[in-house]
Amino acid sequence: MQITKRIILAAALSLIGAGSFAQDVNDIINKNIEAMGGKDKLTKLVSVYEENTTSVMGNDLNSKVWVINGQGLRAEVEVMGSTIITVMTKDTGWMVNPLTGNTDPQPIPTDQLKQSAARMDLRGQFLDYKGNGYTATLVGKEQVAGKDNFKVKLSKQGEGDMVFFIDAATYYVSKLVTTNSVNGSDVTSEIAFADYKKTPDGYVFPFTTTVTNAAAGGEIKNVVTKVVPNQTIDPKIFQKP
Repeated sequence: MQITKRIILAAALSLIGAGSFAQDVNDIINKNIEAMGGKDKLTKLVSVYEENTTSVMGNDLNSKVWVINGQGLRAEVEVMGSTIITVMTKDTGWMVNPLTGNTDPQPIPTDQLKQSAARMDLRGQFLDYKGNGYTATLVGKEQVAGKDNFKVKLSKQGEGDMVFFIDAATYYVSKLVTTNSVNGSDVTSEIAFADYKKTPDGYVFPFTTTVTNAAAGGEIKNVVTKVVPNQTIDPKIFQKP
């Protein structure tokens, strides 16, 4: 009889613990959404235009980026007097790189498209994550640059996991670690976010982003010098010439 009571108590406590844990995950996610401007504000973010300074292998390059939420992204990078153009949509992608001696658009591999798809989600992966087929799990706490961060993992069948490190004080994402399959091998990429600022119209963006890709063997630092939310962007810029 005593054993049965212990089993019942353990089962009850496990249910309580699971419910509390799930509540913690959603509480953290909701606080992140509020920190980024709030649900109502984010749902009205339809496009972004950026001007950036991109540092690669000791070189500072000027770049421009146009994004229409969920539809397409166009990036132009000035390199040695030439312009490298990268365009991605939800279905396809292409690149023009004159430095290769070829000015014709070349297709972007499917694996690379999948890795970059999140860049077209201006509102963030946490907004309506359940409706988009993701499962959220709080996997613990870890320090990033000396500050406590919650680790929240988003998982979706058929896609690689995304682990977000969320500052416990500000609820901004300080780091994102993704794992994707590239040519049959798992490739891990790390993106650090810093210098969050609010625009005059109430949107919050990280103005410094540092990407570390183990496969590429290098680091790319991007500093936003200008950002314009909800600028009118002609979808024709995503069309292949």
